[in-house]
Amino acid sequence: MNSRDPPSKILLLIITYLPPSFPLTNDYLFETFKQYGEIKKILIFERGKTNKAFIEYYDIKHAIQARRDMMGKSITTQGGRLLIHFSRLKQLNLEVVDHTRGTQYQPHEVETQVQPQKQVQNLPKAPVFIEEEAKPPLIDLTQVLKLEAVDVSQASEESPTKAIMETQLKQLERILDEDYANEVARSNLTQFDEQQQVINELLAQKPSKYLKVQNIDERVTAKMLYNMFNRFGHLNALLFQKKDNIAILQFANIDHATIAKELLNNIMFFNREIRILFHQIDNLEASNPNEEYYVGSQTKFKIVPLSKVLVFSGISDLLDIQDMVKLVGKIQEIKLEQHSIQITMLDIYEALKVISVLSEYEYKGNKINLILK
Repeated sequence: MNSRDPPSKILLLIITYLPPSFPLTNDYLFETFKQYGEIKKILIFERGKTNKAFIEYYDIKHAIQARRDMMGKSITTQGGRLLIHFSRLKQLNLEVVDHTRGTQYQPHEVETQVQPQKQVQNLPKAPVFIEEEAKPPLIDLTQVLKLEAVDVSQASEESPTKAIMETQLKQLERILDEDYANEVARSNLTQFDEQQQVINELLAQKPSKYLKVQNIDERVTAKMLYNMFNRFGHLNALLFQKKDNIAILQFANIDHATIAKELLNNIMFFNREIRILFHQIDNLEASNPNEEYYVGSQTKFKIVPLSKVLVFSGISDLLDIQDMVKLVGKIQEIKLEQHSIQITMLDIYEALKVISVLSEYEYKGNKINLILK
């Protein structure tokens, strides 16, 4: 199974780099892919670190559009990169697999809004997942899957025989294994190219007062980056290329840039592992509307090692601080002192999130003092 297979109403999704804790369900895939057209069935296979799922549309045009738009994207901010191929299956049979993994969706009168009006008028009724009704069941066990290499014309109308079911499963596993091997080969080649590029960048590095920060989470702003990096070296300004998730940082000197790089390189920041390299540039200025030039407070903090213990002071209502912190990160322990409050975060990653948001934050006219202990 590869990109040269002819278009089909059934898509095979290969989902990589998805955290094991992420609750991948048929409903989640349905909500993600229903925008492209009428979904008939969804079937999920979980094979080790790689998840696989089939999505069957009523119309082949919807499958083509979904593949074109979602190929290479991630289904969640936590990961889950999509590789999508047209399947060789004629239709999905939810009876020959573990019934907890497959769902059949029933037609509904709501039309898909993705297609132009001329096409929508002639489409069959769009499907919707029936949640409140007890009948018909969500999983229709009377449907029969016909694989290309298996003839089930002589099977009973109620259910395939055990032998046919086993044959179908073997055929299905063979197709999955073949595709999995092909995708692993492609993935290894891609990863090798990316790793070689990283190695070349590392070898070409020369110390500089400029740092290039990559793989920044979409939720992070220029101010949050400044607040965090300025704690570990005097940061003059930064240029944030948000569209590319990259920032160029300008420190006061090479020593400060080196310290910040050593402390924060490959650290987890808002669910992304940021990568930091020395950057060679003459000056820092925005060259297009997508770049944000940011100059922060210029406050010079004492550089200290990373710590998950934060001490807050500077405002009268100290208990209000813990409520603000809870909105940003996970707290492990709180100690209230006479003029300050000490909050121990779950780990240093949670502490960095709090620093990025609440550093020099003004509350009721007073600036919050925040230090690492």
